[in-house]
Amino acid sequence: MIKHLIDFVALGIILGLSLFGLYFFRHQTDKQIIVTVLLGTSYILWGVFHHLHLGNLKFQVVMEYISISALVVFILTLFLLRV
Repeated sequence: MIKHLIDFVALGIILGLSLFGLYFFRHQTDKQIIVTVLLGTSYILWGVFHHLHLGNLKFQVVMEYISISALVVFILTLFLLRV
């Protein structure tokens, strides 16, 4: 239980820092995109770390985290660029 709590607190910190970064650089789209890519990368690394702790890390799980992260980064980037 405590293992899960620590992992999810870390995820919350990652997401919180990303939101702060997006707000802090609210008038600098290029830096917001960098924050978005860092968020996606951090999410992938967190997912690998989390499943490594659980002992159920598989290729399919890693691909799922990569896919979700790529989709979110793509959508946020489009939103930031207002395309």
